Amino acid sequence: MLNKFLRFIPALALSLVSAFSFAQPVKVNVGYIPAGDWLPALIAKDKGFFEKRNLDVSLTKVGIISNIPAAMMSGSLMIGASTATVLMDASDAGLGLVAVAGGTRFVTNPSIFSVVVRTGVKVANAKDLEGKRVGVPGLRSIGDVMFRKWLQEKGAQVSKVSIVEASFPQMKDLLKGGTLDAVAVLEPFRSGIVADNTGYRVADYMAEVNPDLLGGVWIAQKQWADANPRAIPAFRESLVEAIEFIKTNTDEARAIELKYLGFKTPIMLPFSVPVNVADLDIWVKYARDVGYLSKPMDVSRMVLR
Repeated sequence: MLNKFLRFIPALALSLVSAFSFAQPVKVNVGYIPAGDWLPALIAKDKGFFEKRNLDVSLTKVGIISNIPAAMMSGSLMIGASTATVLMDASDAGLGLVAVAGGTRFVTNPSIFSVVVRTGVKVANAKDLEGKRVGVPGLRSIGDVMFRKWLQEKGAQVSKVSIVEASFPQMKDLLKGGTLDAVAVLEPFRSGIVADNTGYRVADYMAEVNPDLLGGVWIAQKQWADANPRAIPAFRESLVEAIEFIKTNTDEARAIELKYLGFKTPIMLPFSVPVNVADLDIWVKYARDVGYLSKPMDVSRMVLR
């Protein structure tokens, strides 16, 4: 009898260790940029949705979205806000980053991305932008790729448009000062430019190219996600609960947005958690169409199943 009991002890100890390990919260440092696209994560943190699912989440505000992959590779972030084009470049560089959840989608209604032209500059269509200086939120960004694609589809010569980088917060001042003739801009910066007549809205260019596109996307290192199999499902579930909270508690959600971002987005963004290969494949096609990609990409490796 004693021998049988002694043989049982290692198995019992292993079970207790496993149970203890499962009970430990997974520490996750989440990087986001100051934009309404990432509101569900802010809600999930503020309302305890992460904590309810045993995620010990800390939030880190990052000024430029293209800096997030480097922060993830250094280990300072586990999950980060991103876009399809940033993820493509990271994948092309062999960084092992994958999409783990969607952020927002670009749709026709509400359309949040537009070409806005400085008041006093006459532009009625894409071709009128030839010879003009246009600011985009980073070369190779989603705003840049789709702006070039829109110019192509509308019959304008991209080479005749001077496309330069301009951060969203700077766009209004650059238009006012005459440095830029137009910008490819999204909410809430679009409303700020139009409200005081600094500029006027010409086209919701992204929706004109495609009425339903993946916008923001949450990414992680695949190695980290594989090592923490509970984390990503719990993260997704928390975002889903946060989106439902936003729908039914709009005023409180906007107060939380103001708390974390310092502003409220004028329109409610189309949040969406699912992300699949087709969502990224279309971005690869557009990047190739505008000359940013020349070699094939295995998009299936860019999405965590």
